[in-house]
Amino acid sequence: MEKVVIFDMDGVIFDTENQILNIWCYLAGKYGIEGIENVFYRSIGTDREETRKIVLDSYGPDFPYDKFRQESSRLFRERADREGIPVKAGVRELLPFLKINGYRMGLASSTRYVVVREELEGAGLFDFFETVIGGDMVERSKPAPDIYLKACEEMGVKPESAYAIEDSKNGVRSAASAGLKVFLIPDLIEPDEEMRELAYEVYPDLIELRRQFFASITASI
Repeated sequence: MEKVVIFDMDGVIFDTENQILNIWCYLAGKYGIEGIENVFYRSIGTDREETRKIVLDSYGPDFPYDKFRQESSRLFRERADREGIPVKAGVRELLPFLKINGYRMGLASSTRYVVVREELEGAGLFDFFETVIGGDMVERSKPAPDIYLKACEEMGVKPESAYAIEDSKNGVRSAASAGLKVFLIPDLIEPDEEMRELAYEVYPDLIELRRQFFASITASI
């Protein structure tokens, strides 16, 4: 294995998925929409177009998706402007640890590149990553392998020689089908049998991933 780790962003670097779910639930209550949680869970890890498809498949073509998405985005940005975007536990310890120990890091997020860069720079994390790929830079969204294949291509590594860190079923499917060894760090969704089978290892958080895996193999080198 090469010392290459490719991160997902939402749910791995930032604690955004829970915030967005709360906003969706608020808007669902406001407009009398039922079953929004299940729809949201299915869309975790996908890009904007795939999320649109999932929502319209669930509620029909007359669902005012653009209005719903715009209001959701506005509420999220207002909260982020007030409070900042919370960083997941262990991120600020793991990234410098990997860098100090010679790991190269990339990031593969279904979110648009301009948003990914803005959020990473706002948290002071952008410079840790050698390569950053947004969902608008590939043709197919997760769970297709495209985004991880592109990240590996730009980093000049074979996918089977790299690690990925993911939190969602769509993300795990994407990284595993690309050939990476996937660390699963569950966020909102408890891992099912498929996720556990596809994952290389499962850890409760990034703190334990660093302590139990990276620190142990670094000490053995």
